Amino acid sequence: MVLQGVQMNVADIDIVGDKDTALACNDLLAEYLTEEVSFKESEKFKSYFGKFKIKGILVEVMGEWQIKDTKGQWSEPFNVSERKLITFGGSEIYVTPIEEELAVFAKMGRWTAYQKINKFVSRKLEIKKQLSSVKKEGQPSLF
Repeated sequence: MVLQGVQMNVADIDIVGDKDTALACNDLLAEYLTEEVSFKESEKFKSYFGKFKIKGILVEVMGEWQIKDTKGQWSEPFNVSERKLITFGGSEIYVTPIEEELAVFAKMGRWTAYQKINKFVSRKLEIKKQLSSVKKEGQPSLF
């Protein structure tokens, strides 16, 4: 989300994919492996999960990631086809759309983070609306 402009503290990088992609990371990123990708289930999550340390940064890989919601029901595996291509530092990177992130935070019951992200999305939509209105009216600026 930080790559999309959301101001947040970052402790790690999460990579979400399908089962085969997650398991392939064991070989592709073998030199960085700290916890092998395998099926794991906790009280709140289940996935093909593993950890890597790349240039001092913790990278967590999750395949077929599912979340247990606040009602105790497991979600469908995270849909990795719902992604957005952005350019960052001259490289193209796929990220999870912010709207999808909002849905994930809601499923996890992480309401403080949800509110923060929702506020960002609302501001972004309002700015787009204002810019669209300026273009239609032919005004040179917002001020």
